[in-house]
Amino acid sequence: MPHLEDLEYKLRPGMVTLTWTSMNIDGYLNHVHVGLSKLEQLIININDIMENRIENNLKALSKTVLVNLPQDAQTFTLDDFVSMQAEWIAEESEKLKSKNYEVEGAVDDLIQIICSYQLDQHVEPISAEEI
Repeated sequence: MPHLEDLEYKLRPGMVTLTWTSMNIDGYLNHVHVGLSKLEQLIININDIMENRIENNLKALSKTVLVNLPQDAQTFTLDDFVSMQAEWIAEESEKLKSKNYEVEGAVDDLIQIICSYQLDQHVEPISAEEI
C-alpha cells in the first residue's frame, strides 16, 4: 500500500491543482513518468523473485517423494527396507533443506527490495508488523 500511496501522491497535483493552462505540466508529467517507471521496475523485480526463486522452489518441494518404493519386484527384509528408506530420506532431507534455504533467502531479498524502495516523505513507510 505505501508504494501505491506514493504513486497517488505523485498524481495528486494533476487531480487537484494543475489545469490545462498550467506552466509546469511538463515537470509534472516527467515526475509521474519517473514514478511509474520506478514502480514498474519494483513490480518486475518482485514478480521475478516470486516466480523464479520462490514458486519454482516450492513446486520442487511439493514433488519430493519421501518414500522410495523399488520399481522391480524384489523382496526385502524389514531391516533392509528400513535402512534403504533411512538413506533415501537422508538424501531427500538435504535437498529439502537446500530448497528451504533458497526460499528463505528469496523472501529476505523480497522484503529488502520492498523496504528499500524510496517513498515520498509524506507517505508512511511499511510498518514492522506488516513486514
